[in-house]
Amino acid sequence: MYRRVSTLIALSLLTACNGDDSATASNSDSATTTVTVTATATVTATATESGTMSGTDTMTSMSGTMSDSQSGTDTDTDTAGTDSATDSDSATDTVGESETVGETDPTEGPACGNGQIDPGEVCDDGLNDGSYGSCSEDCSERGPYCGDGMVFDGAELCDDGNEVDNDACSNACGADQCAEIMVVLEPLTPNVMMVLDKSGSMVVNSWDHDQDANTPDITRWASLYGVVDDILTNFQDKLNFGVTLFPSKAATQTYSQAACVVQGVPEVPVAELNKNPILAAIPAAMSQSIFGGTPASSGMITALDHLKTLDPKFPRAVLLVTDGAANCDPDANSNTERFEVYDQGLHDAVKSAWTDDGIPTYVVGIDISKQNTGNQQDGNPNNIVPYDKLNELAVDGGKPQDGADKFYATKNQIDLQAALDQIAEDALSCIVSLDEPPVFPQNTKVKIEGMLVPPVDDCTMEDGWVYVDDMYSGIELCGSWCNTLKETGEIDVEYYCKPG
Repeated sequence: MYRRVSTLIALSLLTACNGDDSATASNSDSATTTVTVTATATVTATATESGTMSGTDTMTSMSGTMSDSQSGTDTDTDTAGTDSATDSDSATDTVGESETVGETDPTEGPACGNGQIDPGEVCDDGLNDGSYGSCSEDCSERGPYCGDGMVFDGAELCDDGNEVDNDACSNACGADQCAEIMVVLEPLTPNVMMVLDKSGSMVVNSWDHDQDANTPDITRWASLYGVVDDILTNFQDKLNFGVTLFPSKAATQTYSQAACVVQGVPEVPVAELNKNPILAAIPAAMSQSIFGGTPASSGMITALDHLKTLDPKFPRAVLLVTDGAANCDPDANSNTERFEVYDQGLHDAVKSAWTDDGIPTYVVGIDISKQNTGNQQDGNPNNIVPYDKLNELAVDGGKPQDGADKFYATKNQIDLQAALDQIAEDALSCIVSLDEPPVFPQNTKVKIEGMLVPPVDDCTMEDGWVYVDDMYSGIELCGSWCNTLKETGEIDVEYYCKPG
């Protein structure tokens, strides 16, 4: 509270109110006044001063001390009030003068965002982000709400703006017309094309497949066949596989286009439970009738053309396995150019699939050399480092590994098995499809084994779940929750369906 009084007025007022003054004067006024006040009020006083007065006034109170030594002529007329002060004045007062005595800081005003509707505010829920059911940032108005006469997508089915609950639109704005449904959903099954190197080097070269010097070496193809068999056995119920060979079985071991033959369609298109058809379509483990160059780009194009015909709702990927650098450029003008020049078109195909169609390529290398190939006519692209080329290709394909080896660099069958196991696990989907989009998407709850999974904004940076599109057609698990889904194989989803 504010109190404004004249020091002379206050002296007269306090004397009049309390009747407890003692004064001593010599040729002038000299008085000491002690006042005890129990209330604070605003005092209005009118003073007329005449005569001469000198002395010291002291007023003691709860709120402060003021000293005033005065010299002048005083005749005080005041309007009574209540005050609290200590006053010693030394001044010449002017008629009608007023001062602030015992002033205190005013109470702070209301704060928008404190969750309380204070004077001057229309709405304050503490959130104040203008969202549905909330308030504006400055507390001046409500955000969209049930009853404002406008249907808010994702929260209302109707809004007639009245409070009649049994008319065409209920006071819940239609939310009470949707029953909550609970479903157990499994991830979508990804479609994976295996693009396998069936060049002559796969049987010409053998390796210590098991890192045991006491067992005989086997061909690279024998190891690849064994690992493919194992992957199909363990993952064919979780991944749909197909296979493309480069070159095809029709290729010959000649320094000509005949060594670069690739089918225009996969040897086995992607399908469920495809283990037996794939193993029957590729050369047997111990086969020696494997010939040809390394037409990797043509093999990739065949595989990608097939994958692009499949429903993009299902995740798609390519698993490329090779033991050398790409040659057999389909646009080559001569055999020398065909076999001695690296086919950069492989990178173009892989990169386009990833950036344009979201189809990643996992790159696996079998005993890949880190040496420069030099410049000689031997069927290998000249003046390249095969290891570096596969590292570049892995980055282009969107699935590089951390560390120096961006592709899966294998030195024996044990490494090859571990690489394909890891790739198969990574390729498993973390997307589940919703048969019917939720009417109230913000109310959807996702659980795994009873644990509530939080919704997030960025699946690449956060652990939780997101909708896969603006139509709410599916849910994707992110980060650590994706790994949990791969282990459990299912999630529980609660959401509100469309009425009727």
